[in-house]
Amino acid sequence: MIKSLLFAFSLSFFLNFIFIYLFNHKKFRDTFEGPQKFHVFPTPRVGGLAIVLSVIISAIFFYYFVFYKTEIFYILLSAIPITVAGLVEDIVKKVTVKIRLFAAFISVIIGILLLNIVITGIDIHIFDNLFQIKVFAYIFTIIAVSGVANSINIIDGYNGLSSVVSILIFLALGYVSFELNDVFVLGMCFIMMGAIGGFFIWNYPFGKIFLGDGGAYFIGFIIAVLSILLVNRNNAVSPWFPLLVVIYPVFETIFSIYRRKILKKTKIGHPDSFHLHQLMYKRVIPFIFEIDRNDKLLRNSATSPFLWLICSLAIIPAILFWQHTYVLVFFVFLFCIFYIMLYRNIAKFKIGRILKYLKTY
Repeated sequence: MIKSLLFAFSLSFFLNFIFIYLFNHKKFRDTFEGPQKFHVFPTPRVGGLAIVLSVIISAIFFYYFVFYKTEIFYILLSAIPITVAGLVEDIVKKVTVKIRLFAAFISVIIGILLLNIVITGIDIHIFDNLFQIKVFAYIFTIIAVSGVANSINIIDGYNGLSSVVSILIFLALGYVSFELNDVFVLGMCFIMMGAIGGFFIWNYPFGKIFLGDGGAYFIGFIIAVLSILLVNRNNAVSPWFPLLVVIYPVFETIFSIYRRKILKKTKIGHPDSFHLHQLMYKRVIPFIFEIDRNDKLLRNSATSPFLWLICSLAIIPAILFWQHTYVLVFFVFLFCIFYIMLYRNIAKFKIGRILKYLKTY
């Protein structure tokens, strides 16, 4: 397993290095247009392509030629629509949200047909009866997997943020699969961590290359598929374990929908600069560190570690209580309450005023 991680890491590291210079044309680079742009220089958005290629090569080599696991082809095949839609958006920047969402639905449907990745219950009896209705189970699965895939893209706002969060998620999934001797899920987690790690070296802290939509969708989709497979293949795992593991990006997405649709009366897909990580960047980091507000790169890189810490507040209890549904449910709701309180206090400048007051003493 360690060999697969190191192989994927090395391959991704090398490919990202090549892509930084190979895709230096302006049509492959991210611009400064839009409310979610906080970088300093035009940067290639094809880091996801390097990750995808690294995973494909590593997974086929270590699974097909070593473990002879044909499931790997099904996972990679089902990921094609959503990944391609994201990669095309990274290059042409004209793929609409609806098209990308449709591609996500197609990927999930392929996954259901090939891998039977259907959510069959949430281990709460009063709701589990609904999942006996196949249509409900299929629709719920399509929405859930597409949502997780999109959530990684939502938090992909600063150098190193989504990559480390994803590594933490795969680390948690890998730990439980190790405990259960689920070689397939464990191996895929190792390969994903290695491929993302190779990208991270170039992305953090200087942002030489970005993940892009294609990479974020691919990572999120693999997280969702492995989560369902882990629960379906191992009865000891609570369905709430993977939910707590991904609760930070997922609740960020849910809260963003609520904020845009209910509070601001705008379109759900309309980008803004009011995600939690963006508020941290603008209203917390300047008060913690003596960083000039014009030093965008330093502020960018200083933001991510705080979000890694917030994510770990969900990852740690998920790892400790992966078998215990009601404990996991408690921590899911506790994290959501914590998120809302934190967001509210930052949005109202309370955190900033407190930090400013403390620094005077």
